[in-house]
Amino acid sequence: MTAVPRNNIILGEFLKNFYNPQFAGDDEKSTELIDICQPLAQSAAYYNIPVYVLTNGASKERHGNLSIEPMDVNPQRYNLSLYFVRWELALNFLVQHPEFVKVALVDVADVEVLNYPFSQVEDGTLYFGDEFKYLDAGIIKRDAQTPEMRTFFEENPRLQMLNPGVIVGSREIIIEFLTVLVSYFNRIQVDRLRGVPGQKLGNFEMALSNYVAYRYFSGRIKHGREISTLFSYNELTSSAWFKHK
Repeated sequence: MTAVPRNNIILGEFLKNFYNPQFAGDDEKSTELIDICQPLAQSAAYYNIPVYVLTNGASKERHGNLSIEPMDVNPQRYNLSLYFVRWELALNFLVQHPEFVKVALVDVADVEVLNYPFSQVEDGTLYFGDEFKYLDAGIIKRDAQTPEMRTFFEENPRLQMLNPGVIVGSREIIIEFLTVLVSYFNRIQVDRLRGVPGQKLGNFEMALSNYVAYRYFSGRIKHGREISTLFSYNELTSSAWFKHK
């Protein structure tokens, strides 16, 4: 196939020793990280796309197009689940690597590449996976929120729910999005220490990622079947860039 730039990458995270609400009470540590990443890495290899996985539970390794990147992260620093912490690692990694031009942030265990995405990525646009749900869905309503987030969701219940398991864009807009997201949850942690009422987040980042995307990137978001398959439909053939479960 036609040669593609190696400075367009897929980036994911796999953290250990953090609270994971999806596996509370289960032992998911028995599965090797390399095995978890293989479906994503193999699907990306067809298009010669490098895959970087940030982790705190392994040494630096290289397996074909898959690079395991150890990150220094202290679980005691956060009063948050890994679904928030991973975004700070992604932000730090991208800041340290200015050579990367376009980036796809993905859930490493749930996403595979179906079609080469980066030739269609335009500067200034943030591309999201989505679900056939709205912002009044249970995963958002059940999670703790700050007062301004709750007000936003109450005023915009029929916006379609974006899924942060697939986020694609140029380096600049990805870093902009991650900076706002990370700044927001770090500010909440500080406010909680100061005793500011109502400053709490739940187990998942679904509410916060949708709030940040729609609140600060309205007009610059694109989502739909061009970006990802129907969520959790296991579509093996599609014109979408990514298969998401």
